[in-house]
Amino acid sequence: MNHRRFSIIVCILLITCTIFCGCKRKNAAVKVAKPELTEEQIKTAKNVEPVILRYEQDLFNIDQNKMAISFKEMYGKYPNNIIAYGAWNNAEMLQSIKGFINDPVIKEIYKDTEAKYADLSEFKKTITPALTLYLTHFPDENVPSFCTLVSGIDFQMPSVFGYDTTVFICLDMYMGKDYKHYGMAGMPKFIAARCEPKYMATDCFTKALVFKHLPDKTLVTLLDNMIDAGKRLMFTQTMFPSTTQEDLLGYSKEQYKWAKDNESAVWHYLIERNMVYDNSDDVIRRMIDETPFTRDFGNTSPGRLGWYIGFQIVQSYMKNHPGTTLKDLLSMTDSQKFLKESGYKPN
Repeated sequence: MNHRRFSIIVCILLITCTIFCGCKRKNAAVKVAKPELTEEQIKTAKNVEPVILRYEQDLFNIDQNKMAISFKEMYGKYPNNIIAYGAWNNAEMLQSIKGFINDPVIKEIYKDTEAKYADLSEFKKTITPALTLYLTHFPDENVPSFCTLVSGIDFQMPSVFGYDTTVFICLDMYMGKDYKHYGMAGMPKFIAARCEPKYMATDCFTKALVFKHLPDKTLVTLLDNMIDAGKRLMFTQTMFPSTTQEDLLGYSKEQYKWAKDNESAVWHYLIERNMVYDNSDDVIRRMIDETPFTRDFGNTSPGRLGWYIGFQIVQSYMKNHPGTTLKDLLSMTDSQKFLKESGYKPN
């Protein structure tokens, strides 16, 4: 039974789930132009106490002689989208899940995640101040809850996704780049590199919470996609002000240095070949999608250079428009106007 099949089975319960709406540097964080809070906002910041639901613990410790009863009880504990109403009456589905949790490989993955993330205290310590900042920028929002899963290491599904007020985290996608089951599942090393625990909290914002605040806009051109990526990174940087840009991007220090050193050359390449406003899937994938390197710039370049360029454009805009709120930034939809007003001109 392969890993992709594992994730399909465990996600049977997720039948209504949708994503919220997809110079030289040292180790210290780079100063980023970003939305600032007023003193009044800081004074009125809400207290945060995130709720973390451990679905995988309940799933793997379920009484297999009373699965229907157990799932019915879990229905009241977990969000409606993770266990559909009446799922406990589906005997075929329950049998499939029983096969999933009894598979030796999956049991080992669960055991490993439980050993690594017994109490999630570090995650909670990291996410709490970020949520405080989030609720200060968006005071009408509620504190999201977090629900952890063991998905079976399907690296083609999101490691983090959101639904309504809950953020779902696949813990088995944060086991460290050298985790043996990544190689066994055929996960490429450039994807495994971003399976480090340090990315879990920031991913909750970049991959889930941000979608509640982005406009309902179809991304057509490469520029649309780059600015969208830049907004998502700015959103996350605002909540994690001490996080380095390389960690926001998921780059190694060498990859970030390459992007910084070659920023001007990359931008001029895109301009000279009329790629900025290109709407072809091939161009967008080459610059935005997960890849080991960006094909146009050789195998020493990092992947997802469109994310890097988009972040620089957004930072340039915020530097030139310091009064812009995060809410206003995220709501902007005219990419061409945004680029022009950003004043982005890498040397």
